[in-house]
Amino acid sequence: MHAKLYKLRGRAVAKGKLESIDLDLEFDGKRAFVIWDSISLGDYLLKARVEIDPRLLHADSGRGCDFVYRGELVLPNPENN
Repeated sequence: MHAKLYKLRGRAVAKGKLESIDLDLEFDGKRAFVIWDSISLGDYLLKARVEIDPRLLHADSGRGCDFVYRGELVLPNPENN
């Protein structure tokens, strides 16, 4: 069973600058996660998820997304992994 994906717009620091980014969002109970990356492996879908504070999510369908995140997204850099 797959969790329902929503569209999220938020702000993240990229190359030293604050940028707006769009990511997939899913919920697990009261917890919220952005999907940073995913790959298919046969019948499996592997996801790199980053947990975010669900209290900072605001519903907003007028901007082409389901939610806007009012906090700063801190996403891992691939070169640091």
